[in-house]
Amino acid sequence: MNIKDTFMSFGSFKVKDGSQTYFWTDTWLRNQPLKDKFPSLFNVVRRKQDLVARVLASVPLNISFCRNLVGRNLRDWHRIVASLHDVYLQGERDTFVWAMHLHDNFLLDQCMLH
Repeated sequence: MNIKDTFMSFGSFKVKDGSQTYFWTDTWLRNQPLKDKFPSLFNVVRRKQDLVARVLASVPLNISFCRNLVGRNLRDWHRIVASLHDVYLQGERDTFVWAMHLHDNFLLDQCMLH
């Protein structure tokens, strides 16, 4: 797993169908995993290993928290939701994009990342 974490730190996921990318733990929305950007939200989410496809499968989003969101957690959740307004799932598989060379994509089938 240490090798996987090191490998993953050199790129991010380009979400297409959302079926290979973890919502909270993978880097796919901006430049770091949501669990690192919003650790207090991650601490109270019920399903920490949900895939993007599952979360985005419904409106409201298919996600639940162990307690009501108030204050900073509520503001952070609204920031996440607002950043999702341009995310549309497509019929293709997600890809991993190297941060060093953004044009080099690897199909997740080939990388066996998850």
